[in-house]
Amino acid sequence: MQLNIHIEDVYLQEQLAQYISKKKIEANELLVELLQHFFNKEKSVLHYKTQNPELSATTLDFDLESDKSYKLFEDVNDVKSYARELRANAWK
Repeated sequence: MQLNIHIEDVYLQEQLAQYISKKKIEANELLVELLQHFFNKEKSVLHYKTQNPELSATTLDFDLESDKSYKLFEDVNDVKSYARELRANAWK
């Protein structure tokens, strides 16, 4: 099998060249090493059960009287300033 790789990132090219010269291997050996690493990593994917959100979710009731005509964030005029203020206050 023959593979061709075109890498435009100069920094990545330099890293690969340094790695190949340090390990004293050929580019083909590097590619095989990378592919083996990738496929071994694919086998180690975590498997877990998922829950049905409709069955496990609960509604939070804060016992607040709500005005049905109120729209969330309708009082915010400048979103950028509001977000900046929220971030600043989050660290206080």
